Amino acid sequence: MRAVEVDGSTLYCLGASTDPAAVADRLGVSRVRVEPAAPGAPLAHKMVALAAHDLSAAQLAEICSSTADSWVHLVSSGFGYPHVAALARTNLVTRSARAYAAALSDYVVTHHVLYCARQAAGAVPKPFNRRTALVVGFGAFGRTVAGALARLGVRVTVIRPRSRTAHPFGREQAAIALGELPDRAADLLVVALPEMAELAGFIDEKLLRCLRPDGHIVNPARPSPVDFDALLRWLASGSGHLTADVEEGERERRLAPWAERDRVTLTPHIAWQPWDHDPLYHGDWLDIYATATPGAAAAEGRVRIDPREIAEDYLIP
Repeated sequence: MRAVEVDGSTLYCLGASTDPAAVADRLGVSRVRVEPAAPGAPLAHKMVALAAHDLSAAQLAEICSSTADSWVHLVSSGFGYPHVAALARTNLVTRSARAYAAALSDYVVTHHVLYCARQAAGAVPKPFNRRTALVVGFGAFGRTVAGALARLGVRVTVIRPRSRTAHPFGREQAAIALGELPDRAADLLVVALPEMAELAGFIDEKLLRCLRPDGHIVNPARPSPVDFDALLRWLASGSGHLTADVEEGERERRLAPWAERDRVTLTPHIAWQPWDHDPLYHGDWLDIYATATPGAAAAEGRVRIDPREIAEDYLIP
């Protein structure tokens, strides 16, 4: 992606999740106005906040055709929406990669405590100290949840899909190949992967074999990285539990019998919900905005946004 020069005076909001009043209140950048915009409005050399998940494919196509040479910030961490790839060819597109990391980590910790409390049957639950966990993914969410679990006494191993290696978190140990992970050893597996075609089914039977038969899978991220047939076989082979915030459609229907047997907990997409109408992504937007430098037309309020100055987390892979 290339650098763009944009009007730094106004942020244009597209999609219901970009409520201009809430965004303006949270941004606190007095020199930046926040204005609503409609799909199809001409946006050239502008700053745009885009809630792609609120819009139809037809609306996103309109936005793609009417937006050029702009900085478009996705208010979600996901980027696999219709026409976003095309939008990124003529604009600088960034995403809210860090905004949801704390909320998703809260979800993992909370639901693991709840699960362990049920399993303890009146005894004091011991969900973290001396336990072992696999965190699959090392983006902003993976790093945050790995750190949170480690501080609670968990021995965390982070799995990095691109290199297919496992890295002991915060410990002076060398990385190992995935095939060297011990079977039936981990108490907890956290799914911290994005929705990408190349990651579909990455958490397969071999990786699930690293979990104890009574282990716990927590997935507040995305469904496709988990091989669904392998997941069903893992549930059938032991007494483990799945907690997921992202299952829907046919997958949700096929998990229903396991939910009835208290082996699966499905929550209605609550991990990603903002707190008290906080747009959440404002911090990520401000991080990127802070990298702006005066553009060639600085006298006209133009600023330059350069992807080379932006943290890699925020860029579309």
